[in-house]
Amino acid sequence: MSLFVLSRRSLAALVAWTVLGGASVWAETPSLTVTLRPGAVDVARGLGRMDVQWVASDLKAKAGEPLLTLPVVIANTDTIADTLTGLVVTDSRGVVPLTVRDDPAALVYSRHWLAARDVDGEVTVRYRAPIDNTPPRRGSGPPYSLRTEGGGVSGVGNTFILLPEVGTDYRVALRWDLAGLGEGARATSSYGEGDVDLGQGAADRLSSTVFMAGPMHREPETVGDAGFSAAWLGETPFEARPLMVWTHRLHGWMSRFFAEPGDPPYRVFMRFNPINAGGGVALTRSFLVTYNAQTNPEDLKTTLSHEMIHTWTQWDGRGQWYGEGVAVYYQALLPFRAGLMSADAYLADINDTARRYYSNPLNGTPDDQIAARFWDDSRIRVLPYDRGALYFATVNGMIRRASDGARSVDDLIAEMNRRRRAGETVDEAAWVALLVGELGEAGRDLHTAMKAGALMTPEPGDFGPCFTREVGKARRFELGFDPRSLVGDVKTIRGLIPGSAADQAGLRNGDVVTYAVAMDAVQGDQTRRLTLQTTRDGRTFPVTYLPRGEEVDVYQWRRVQGVADAACKP
Repeated sequence: MSLFVLSRRSLAALVAWTVLGGASVWAETPSLTVTLRPGAVDVARGLGRMDVQWVASDLKAKAGEPLLTLPVVIANTDTIADTLTGLVVTDSRGVVPLTVRDDPAALVYSRHWLAARDVDGEVTVRYRAPIDNTPPRRGSGPPYSLRTEGGGVSGVGNTFILLPEVGTDYRVALRWDLAGLGEGARATSSYGEGDVDLGQGAADRLSSTVFMAGPMHREPETVGDAGFSAAWLGETPFEARPLMVWTHRLHGWMSRFFAEPGDPPYRVFMRFNPINAGGGVALTRSFLVTYNAQTNPEDLKTTLSHEMIHTWTQWDGRGQWYGEGVAVYYQALLPFRAGLMSADAYLADINDTARRYYSNPLNGTPDDQIAARFWDDSRIRVLPYDRGALYFATVNGMIRRASDGARSVDDLIAEMNRRRRAGETVDEAAWVALLVGELGEAGRDLHTAMKAGALMTPEPGDFGPCFTREVGKARRFELGFDPRSLVGDVKTIRGLIPGSAADQAGLRNGDVVTYAVAMDAVQGDQTRRLTLQTTRDGRTFPVTYLPRGEEVDVYQWRRVQGVADAACKP
């Protein structure tokens, strides 16, 4: 909200704050004004650019100290660190010479630009971020990168906005220059429409911000300062507006369910993704969801639900079992409760999660081993999601039985959110204490077992009276070679398993491969075939096979005959 367009309540608060000395604090906080200038895009070639300039009113660094920073790789996604051009830094003494230092290569590592002389006072940074829609060499990763669609551009700040190295708070302002995109272009971000003031806080808020500019489609068509809105560029292969209307309704229902105070702004950004279509990522006050030419909008609904739930899964603890587990547990349950998803669709979501979990040969991996192996193997990567969801379903069943139906896991999640809003610590110790309060030491024992990798097995009726448990069959996901072959820029097959489907399809050790699918999704679909574009001896050709191994028993749930849908909701 602009400082000059205030409600009476906001104006009264500002006056009181000024009387108490807040104005002097505001004046002492340095400013950081970021201006984004997207250039004309080459739609046919998928190329574009984003010129970035920011001015910090007070930035200090000694000679040889880091002045600026940007990740080189973040969550298997390349940034513009290696491709940016025209980087110039100036202060009152003129151009600041820079040297570069990189952190050791890792899942996430950064580049640091060091000042070759002392820097003090107002600093201006300018550079150009190139945009290239060529599918990323690294393969699957979050949809952070700058892209161009429909005559516009979009991206997440962590891939293209260099930030001051020092952790000082700033009064951050975002400004847009849309002249390069032509008439009809508009701009939006996680923080609001067009030019916005983010207020005082850390500069790295920009890293988790989505930016989009161009001839956008919007839902609702008139966007206000508060509440839900959606934005997308270009023409989608399905009717996007009905899907966004559904999402709008669900967001309102979720806001009430999670007791969200007021009506804060929340934005959904939708864009094309050549690798991990159907996936999404939650960011500040927003999330980004992706599609491709084959996307069925019905299949996006659980993704949309999942990512919105992350608004209410923030915590201070380590590991992804909490945030991802809660999101998967609720992703179909809440739309079902809201009357926006059928009982059969809810059941299908339960069984998809259960099938992938119980057929996973690595489902006994302890939680403390997941982070180090997260991008090495999709069978590890999905564990916080699948095991986490079935853990929360188990907890819910135990609480309902212990309280004769008076309480549920909803009450514990509500308490975690209440504490977070109150500024209290919300971590693993807080969660375990709540469990023990409901279940005694049995709650602690279950949690310890889950963290150690024990199999989570909800009781037959833990998903509601409409469903019961049975044993089904599923084939294990098996690439047929060392999954680490698919990590990095160049993906070279090694550890080929003799007799595997990959071997039988003609894949060989030493083959260099590329692919355009998310392995997490392939792992979850028993019938989905995998195509690897394979280069061997200077020749490139496709190798297609069904990446499955042995058949094993898995728990599944089915409908109980004679129970009406209205009685199903747990």
